[in-house]
Amino acid sequence: MAPTFLPQSNGWLPYFLVFTGASALIHSAVCYVSPPSTALAIFSGPNRPTPTSLLAHVYATKNMYTGAIRLYAAYHIANAQLYNLAAFTFVGVLGLNVSEMLLFGTVRMREGLWPFVTAGTGLAWMVLQREWYLGA
Repeated sequence: MAPTFLPQSNGWLPYFLVFTGASALIHSAVCYVSPPSTALAIFSGPNRPTPTSLLAHVYATKNMYTGAIRLYAAYHIANAQLYNLAAFTFVGVLGLNVSEMLLFGTVRMREGLWPFVTAGTGLAWMVLQREWYLGA
């Protein structure tokens, strides 16, 4: 049996959502307290923006709501609206990283690979297991 602070539902997806949600919140804190060059290390491509506190705080805010949505969904996995929002956070991360890598050139493949794999896995998992968790 899982510790009581973890989601108490069947399957592994809620735990994945806790992991990715907590990771997003931790990165959000890093973006607020670290120097912008550290917080925005992912933006290392040839067209990278100048790391500023404002850009780091905007990125932190994106990570904050992404993490919060995923954590709420992890603990309420049978709620269709939260399930959809959590899936959409993975779409957003994929869209951000693909556009920054391929369109804008601000992220190199090496730095963009981990978010791409994590978000791709999360989105595929949520789409494929939707009926199992929601019964719809």
